[in-house]
Amino acid sequence: MNLQIVTAFLELLFVFVILAALCHQRERIGVAPVTMSFGAMMFFGMLMSAAEINAPLPWGGQFNVAQVAVFLPLQAAFLMIYISLGVLKAQRLLLGIMCSFLLYIYFVMLIRIQCAVIPSGPLRDVVDILLADGTASVNLSAVCNLLSFFCLPLIYSAMPRRMENTLRIIIALVFARLIGELPEFILFYINKNLPLFQWQGMVTELGISVFMGVILSMYLVLLEKDFRNNDHGALDFVFAFFGSYGRVKELEDDLVSWENRYHLVLRHTAEGIVMTDAKGEIREMNIAAGEIFTGHRGDSLIGRNLFSLLHLSSGEYDLNKAKEEPQSFICTIDCGGEEKHIAASLSPVRLKKQLLLVLVARDISGEIKLAREKEELTEQLMHSQRMESLGVLAGGIAHDFNNCIHAIMGHADVAGMLYTGDPEKVSNHLKNISSIAEKAGKLTSQLLGFARKGKYNVVDINLGKLLNECTGLLDPFRTRGVELRCEIPEKELMIKGDMVQMQQVILNLLINALDATAGNNGERVITLSAGYGENAPLKMQKPPEYPEENALKFVYFSVQDNGSGMDEETKKKIFEPFFTTKPVGSGTGMGLAMVYGTVTHHRGWIQLDSSPGRGTLFCFFFPQVI
Repeated sequence: MNLQIVTAFLELLFVFVILAALCHQRERIGVAPVTMSFGAMMFFGMLMSAAEINAPLPWGGQFNVAQVAVFLPLQAAFLMIYISLGVLKAQRLLLGIMCSFLLYIYFVMLIRIQCAVIPSGPLRDVVDILLADGTASVNLSAVCNLLSFFCLPLIYSAMPRRMENTLRIIIALVFARLIGELPEFILFYINKNLPLFQWQGMVTELGISVFMGVILSMYLVLLEKDFRNNDHGALDFVFAFFGSYGRVKELEDDLVSWENRYHLVLRHTAEGIVMTDAKGEIREMNIAAGEIFTGHRGDSLIGRNLFSLLHLSSGEYDLNKAKEEPQSFICTIDCGGEEKHIAASLSPVRLKKQLLLVLVARDISGEIKLAREKEELTEQLMHSQRMESLGVLAGGIAHDFNNCIHAIMGHADVAGMLYTGDPEKVSNHLKNISSIAEKAGKLTSQLLGFARKGKYNVVDINLGKLLNECTGLLDPFRTRGVELRCEIPEKELMIKGDMVQMQQVILNLLINALDATAGNNGERVITLSAGYGENAPLKMQKPPEYPEENALKFVYFSVQDNGSGMDEETKKKIFEPFFTTKPVGSGTGMGLAMVYGTVTHHRGWIQLDSSPGRGTLFCFFFPQVI
């Protein structure tokens, strides 16, 4: 007996699993095979019911195997379709079940007619038992089972929404089972003497209905879906079944069309969209999100925690606050070793009482790069304008000051010639006046050079030859622990410029390099190099006035030392007139200012790389004479 009950339970679960698997694969195998499978099971169940196949119970009584092993899993699968797929799918399935019932009636009538010519014998007796003797009761049982299918959605939808879904399913299946047992109740009402074992069988079937409800609830939880029927009224299924099929079909087509358009827009929008659960686990993402977070299309991040991928740059996000109100922030992500900046907004949405988080992300790495370049160009422009203003000011002052100096020197000469007293004593003072005036004159010449108002004698200059000549002036320093390295090619590197001014530029740089390395405890190294612009130690960054030029039309020379280096503030002011880092009395602050003015006048530019403790590299670029 126990073996028969276990077998019935296994058959019940097997039938339900098969039907659930067919429903799950409906998009691959088609709706028709699923409907035919339900109809075939219904047909088979009615044949089993006609044969009155019962299984005994250990505690007495018996239950109908067809009701437990066929109709009950059919009802559970039908309710599953209604809950997970909606009214229209359940309506179509019920129509298929009704068609199978009509086919069964036709089959019974056809066989009964054919029985008239079947000779007497065992076959005739079996046919009479299945299709003749119990026809009325079997048909009544089939009608009641059909009615139970029809009432299942009504009972489930009539339950309060606040009730647990499992309890709603169990109540619906139990009431449907009671409707399926109506023939037994009718028989009891007619005979008034229903045996006790029949009551025991019905109670057992109701208990199995509860078990089936629990199984169905567990399966629906595994589906992890928000069931669309939760908003259906109790009579929606009735209205859809009687007379509104066309309208429901139209609405379903509209819904499918809208969903397709929505998914099309979602998948192909330029914004990255990621949907997560309340804990941040990624459930869905579009193509753009895959490209932003992984660098290629795909949904390989599904199942990972979104917030473990984000590194906050500005703004803030709080997972608890994000569940209540939208938040915006900028963060960085690691995309295959490349750092990306993204602007993101995190918003909470509720879908059928389930909290989801939607992240809309936009890659702003290009924008940040452009902003940084713009900031650098703006800073360069401001520096250039500042230097231009200083040049105008220095030029005006130097010109007037130079006139004053010449006047002083002229008067000193005249005074020396006219004075007839102590010539030696007066001569010394006059010589001092002339010497000081000459020094002031040199200073004004440097100011005029910075202001680009000096006198220039433009000739073709072999840059390599000029560098070799200038380095020869530093030979005395080689014996004082200074190592001078020259990396100058033999090929001609021709530029146009003033030979004297260019010599002064190079000498100023070499003198500054000597001063910068004076405090070194170890070796003092100064390196000169020259060549084509594309081979420069610093990547050539042409000013805006040379956008059409290429690297081969420029030559460079560089001066590098291993001295103390400069910080950012010093680098910003290093070319300004009268700015110096040397002690008072050791420098005028005009050396690099003159260098800047001379290089700019020669249509060149300067690039600088320096940091404290790492030395300094000056790189000068000039148009090449071809």
